[in-house]
Parts: sequence; structure tokens; C-alpha cells
Amino acid sequence: MTPRERILTAVAREVPDRIPADYKAEPEVNQAMMKRLGLSSYDELLNYLQVDVRRIEPLYVGPPDKVLGEDITEDYWGIRAKRVTASHGTYSMYIETDIWHAETIEDLEKHSWPACDIFDYSVMKEQCEKYPEHAILFEGSDLFTRPCILRGMENMMLDMALRPELAHYIMEKFTSFYCEDLTRALEATNGGFQLYCEWSDFGTQESLLMSVPMWREFISPYLKRLIDICHSGGVKFMLHSCGAIRDLIPDFISLGVDILDPIQVMAKGMEPAGLKKDFGDKICFHGGLCTQSTLPFGTPEAVRDEVLDRVATLGVGGGYIIAPSHNIQPDTSCDNILAMYDSALRENRA
Repeated sequence: MTPRERILTAVAREVPDRIPADYKAEPEVNQAMMKRLGLSSYDELLNYLQVDVRRIEPLYVGPPDKVLGEDITEDYWGIRAKRVTASHGTYSMYIETDIWHAETIEDLEKHSWPACDIFDYSVMKEQCEKYPEHAILFEGSDLFTRPCILRGMENMMLDMALRPELAHYIMEKFTSFYCEDLTRALEATNGGFQLYCEWSDFGTQESLLMSVPMWREFISPYLKRLIDICHSGGVKFMLHSCGAIRDLIPDFISLGVDILDPIQVMAKGMEPAGLKKDFGDKICFHGGLCTQSTLPFGTPEAVRDEVLDRVATLGVGGGYIIAPSHNIQPDTSCDNILAMYDSALRENRA
């Protein structure tokens, strides 16, 4: 099978020639891996690991991020971030914005909301043509977590409980933008990509961030609009949500989600065998290799054992794409990453 055929077979919950794989890692990890393997490009790294997915994106042509102070920037949404250094790598810490203090719709209307003209989508067709045999993924939309960063998580949750009109206003702004973004990408590529991913987080380690009825009011209808655009263009829809989200999986399925990412296996209720038993005939799983424990702290042998376990549970009968349960972090060794992507392990589909 070609990588694209392998991915689409898995998404259809049929058995491919081997379990397909995807790769997600922080830039520092990519650099370490390329140095370790003597490779000069990211594509060479993906080829070495036999990754079946390639990602595309439009070219940003809008104004540069505003510099507001030392290591503090503001992006096109108005989100402000401060770069902080941890023991391994650097990260963005999101900080207060003006919109945190909005109390009315009129306050929200004063915000400078972006339009999709900040992107040039014409470059995406050539990106698709570069990978004729791979499954091509377009991602980047975020209908909940990014609004929470802009508005402030506490403010957004209070809006949903006490000021629903404000929450719906913000959700509409983000959804309208991403629906237009997706539509332009489909038009520019003539439907040249096969997968689309929306990134949000609806769970903590122990539970959902909100009740199921609240999710259905404030998230479901907006998510459905993106899913419908994907399916009308022949594109499979992948939903990302970390955390303990088992109680939402029936809703994901009813909305038409094709692939669920990232399967945070240490979160409550997210045990792979149980997920496969209850939902494996209705949705494809993507992820499942633990970035909280096994990848950063385990041995290569432990990583290999976990890969074999996921193949034998989530992968049985099709419907599984191996990937980490979050972007691989800089505290993960190259040896463990190489163990995870040992292609021989993906052949065991018993």
C-alpha cells in the first residue's frame, strides 16, 4: 500500500498492510533527531521513520506579531504570549489580554478580529503535489482552547454559565474564520488533502472541563459546521482533545468525527482496550503512545512493548494510526523515539 492508501484504509476501519504512523514533536526534538541520524531536512526525518502523513499550511502574509515587551508578543487573534525557558526547551505562557475585561457584546465588537486575507492559500496546491503518495493533513483550527486563551479560561467558563451571549459571540467569530479558512484551502488545492484536524481540549486528567449538556450547547453546533464542510469536500475529519473525554465520544461519532486524537491513555476512562471495545467499530483512533510516562521516562524496550500493546488493542481489525499522545517533548530520548517508530512493530496486527 502507499502511505495514503494505508491511512485511508485505517480510517475506514479496515485492515491495512501494516499499522500506519503519524509524527508530532517539538522543534527541539526534530533538530535532535536529525542530528542523531545525520539528516538535513524534516522530510528526510519523516521518510526515515516511515511516517504516512504529511502536513500542509497556507502562507502567512499578514502583519508580523506585535512585540509588546521583552519576550512578549501578540498574534493576529490578539493572543499574548511570553516565552519561558524550562529545563528542556522553551514554551509559550499565555498572559492577560484586553478582551479579558469585556463585559458586553459591545466590548467584544471593539476587538480587532482577523480575516482570512492574512493567509495566501495558493501555495497549498504545490504542497499537496509534493506528496502524491502520502496522506495529506491540513490542521490549525481551534474552536474552544484558543478562544479560552484569548478570553481567559475562567472568563470563558463564566461566560458559558452566566453570560451565554458572550460565549456564543466568541465561538461564532472563531468558527466563521475557520470555516472560511477551510473552504479557501479546499478551493486552492482542488480538494487535494485527505485529512483535516481541529484542535481543542475538552478534558482534564480526571474529567470533562464542562458538562455534556454545556458542551452540546456551546461546542457541538460550531464543530458540526466544520465537519460538514470537510465531508462535502471528501475530507476525513480528525478531532483533537486531550484529557478524560470518554463521555463525549458518542457525541463525536454522531456529529461525524472520523478520527479521534490523541488518546491520552493516562487520563481517566481512556484505557485503549475499553475504547476499542466500545467505539472501535465507529471511529478511528490516532495517537495512544504515552508522552506523560513511557516516552519520556521509559526504556526503549518499554516503548516497544507499548507499541505492540496498542497495535494488538487499538489496531486489531483496523481503525488505528500510531502517534504520540501529544507532541513529543524535548525530555524524550532519541532512542525511545526510534523504538516507537520501528516499523517492524507495526506488522503485528494479531
